[in-house]
Amino acid sequence: MAATYTGQFKKGMKVGKEIHMDFELREMTTADMLDAEMEVPASKVMNFSAALASLQLVRVGTYDGPFTLKMVRALEPDDFNALRDGLSEVASLGEESLPSKATD
Repeated sequence: MAATYTGQFKKGMKVGKEIHMDFELREMTTADMLDAEMEVPASKVMNFSAALASLQLVRVGTYDGPFTLKMVRALEPDDFNALRDGLSEVASLGEESLPSKATD
C-alpha cells in the first residue's frame, strides 16, 4: 500500500470559491517524475517540485482533484513550503515501508 501524508496549509489553497486548509499527498511514482519532467525540465528544481506536487496531491480539503501546476503556483510561499515538506515526509514514509533486506 502506498504511503500518504496529511498536512496543513497556513493560508490555504483556493479551489473555486472555497479555501481549503488541509492536504493529502501520496508517494511519487516513476510516471509522476516523467510526467512532471514533460511539463517542466528537472533542471528547474522549484518548478519541477511544484509540477511533481500537483501530481502527488490526493486531495485538498474536500476537493479530490485533478490538480494543476497553476494551482500549486498560486499558493503562498509558506503553503508551498508546507507542501514541499510533505513531499519529503511522504517519501520518507515510503522508504520506511520497504521490506528490509536479509543479511547473511
